[in-house]
Amino acid sequence: MKKLIYLFIILLILSGCNNLNNNKLESKKDIILEKDKEETKKEEVKESYQDNNPIKIGFYQSKNGKFIKMNSFKSKVESFKEIGIFSMLLSSDEEVIGTSRKQIYSEVSKNIPNFSNYKIGYNLKFTVEDGSIVDENILKPLTYNSYPFNNYIYVWLYDDINTTGWHSHIEEADYNQDSVLSSIKLMWAPNGKEIISNIELTIFTYDLDDFDELGKYRGISKHTIIIEKDLE
Repeated sequence: MKKLIYLFIILLILSGCNNLNNNKLESKKDIILEKDKEETKKEEVKESYQDNNPIKIGFYQSKNGKFIKMNSFKSKVESFKEIGIFSMLLSSDEEVIGTSRKQIYSEVSKNIPNFSNYKIGYNLKFTVEDGSIVDENILKPLTYNSYPFNNYIYVWLYDDINTTGWHSHIEEADYNQDSVLSSIKLMWAPNGKEIISNIELTIFTYDLDDFDELGKYRGISKHTIIIEKDLE
């Protein structure tokens, strides 16, 4: 009789262990399924994104009565020395004829559907001596030494569209929905010599879905200028 009781107890224990193992397996399956669902959702978001932004934009310099597209630029590295002021046009052509940037902006923008839904932003990208890569978006004005790359480069933003004559950079407190970040000024900061690569300066237009889950711009309305260090 005792043997039967012991056998019954052993069977109960084994049954409980099996149930416990089954529960663990089911829990693991549930976790795997949830992860698969999350990955599937992420893939669906990536696949569903399509940029239909019709805006063309680029950096241009005024020369001999024309605006010439800029693709590269050189600057000697000196602390607190201005690298340059880089201004945009709503175009991707190599040359543009027009009386002023403001006039071209007005004529082009009024023919673009939902133009007011888009804003102008910038991106700075370069590598420093320790191997780290600076890759930062600039979507609004901050105090020049408040940007995350301020040890290497100082930045000021300008609105050349809503101003006339000489004008200063946009202060953080003055930035609003109507501000147009049409120009950017770069200056070498004290650690600028630690930059070991060219500097990629990109201008782009965006609306809310033009950034991926890491905050990187993924749209098509952009233009990049390469700033090389002048070693002479």
